[in-house]
Amino acid sequence: MPDKQPAIQIELLNRFFHLSGNHLIARVAVLITSGLFAFTVALIPLIIGQFFTQILPGGNRQLLHFLPLVLAALLIIAIFTSWAIHYVIERLLNRTILDMRATLFRKLLTLPPAYSNLPVETISLYFFQTTEKLCHNFCLSIIYLSRDLLAVIGLTVTMIWLNPEMSLLAVAVIAATFFIGQSFQLNMYQRNTLKQKQHDFSGILSKALQLGRGVHLDKGYAQKVRHIRNSFEQLQNLQLKHGAQTHILMLLTFAFLTGIFTVFLYAFLQQLSLNLLTPGDAVAFFTAGAMIVFPLKRLSAINLLLRQCTEALQIIFPLLDRDSGTIEESSHITRLEQGKGKLRFEGVSYQETHKEPQLPSIDLEIASGQKIALINQDANINRLFADLVCGFVTPSTGRILLDDKDIKQLNTAELRQHIAWIAPDEDLLGDTIAANIAYGGSSCSNEIVITTAAHSSRAMEFIRKLPHGLQTKINKPDLELSDDQRQRILIARALLKRPCIVVLDETTACFNTENTALLQALQKLLDNRTILILSSRPVMLALAEKRFDPVNLSSIGLA
Repeated sequence: MPDKQPAIQIELLNRFFHLSGNHLIARVAVLITSGLFAFTVALIPLIIGQFFTQILPGGNRQLLHFLPLVLAALLIIAIFTSWAIHYVIERLLNRTILDMRATLFRKLLTLPPAYSNLPVETISLYFFQTTEKLCHNFCLSIIYLSRDLLAVIGLTVTMIWLNPEMSLLAVAVIAATFFIGQSFQLNMYQRNTLKQKQHDFSGILSKALQLGRGVHLDKGYAQKVRHIRNSFEQLQNLQLKHGAQTHILMLLTFAFLTGIFTVFLYAFLQQLSLNLLTPGDAVAFFTAGAMIVFPLKRLSAINLLLRQCTEALQIIFPLLDRDSGTIEESSHITRLEQGKGKLRFEGVSYQETHKEPQLPSIDLEIASGQKIALINQDANINRLFADLVCGFVTPSTGRILLDDKDIKQLNTAELRQHIAWIAPDEDLLGDTIAANIAYGGSSCSNEIVITTAAHSSRAMEFIRKLPHGLQTKINKPDLELSDDQRQRILIARALLKRPCIVVLDETTACFNTENTALLQALQKLLDNRTILILSSRPVMLALAEKRFDPVNLSSIGLA
């Protein structure tokens, strides 16, 4: 049976190539610049050979003074074209990786809630380790196949033109240089200084995914993705600077080693007694042989680089191709004019494939405006119950009714418009306070409505003291909000939405209930709404009228 691995590699690489888009002008520019680089590199040995020829007795002194200037110009052109090739390719790939990272985040937001609990290490694997490895290796592969391949062709033509018979000696010199160069190879993409920042940002991504329910309920999906994308762009700009500095350092090292090797060959050729080559041609030949070592060494690594690229793509593409598992809209959409928050569970159960049932059959009615605390010791069970209400997961059996209407028959956006999910550790957007309060509310940009929500959440007490009030930017370095202030903004966001059901989620963090203003804001949010409290703290349980365990409904009792 033939090995399918090469075909899989080609398929994955071809898919990634198409993902990068059709940048015809950039590709043509890379080819032209690579050709100019190869032509310049091929001329350098000839100029060096002529230089040594003019040094010998009988040489042209006027030409001797002119050749160093030509050599310097060629070196400058070679360095500049090499940098230009690297810059264009890296910029294109960075844009592709930026799009891929934003797409990964977007995909994880649409996957089932289980994916919101990915550990930081897994987040780092998807968004940093894998994508950086892919970008680095793919960038090098393209550079080697464009710049270095043409450079090898140009230098080979130069060597053949000078003396075809000395090919065996050239092979020996190249082999020796290859093994020496292996000992001094530099790593172009050392990012040790960025590891801590990447780890911290992985934590932010993990939290954003955990709080993704609120993103969907607030319809702030596009804003959240744009915010994360901007953060990715800032990190990638830092990486781009670091990569450019490393690349320039490698180019200077290459020029230095080429000069040293040329001087060594000049001293060696002075001792030659054979006249098969003129001294100038001999210097040119061996200079070309020395220069061809570097691109040949890089070309020999193409197979390994492409294999590492496919390994990275085999991690990313299965996640991008995964079915989001979202609930399909029914063709018969039921309208929910004004939500009251009455919930009824009729034979509802939930069981993942080939696993034990997580929720038994539930028959339960929660009256409009009732405040319920979920008290199962497993926080995931309590969160699963809330996920069913919000439509994030579909019941295995039975149905859930909101105001006597099956939520499966409701438009998803309309259903979630009537529900708010608040987690106290949710991060705010790096935008104005007004934009944060109106987050996800496309029809709620009226400043009067925003101000009313801020007053109701007691957030206006500190907002009016800020330099620009509601238009104050949160991401300013001199502005630091306390936990209770940030949480009051989140409450204002929920109040502006005017939901009939509110989920208070203290699974990963707690509201600062020691602050009187925040406690009053919570009580304002709880007025005349159906409340699901996911918490084990007595102060939060005291807000509930009833407590029950979703797995054991017999535990229902008055608080």
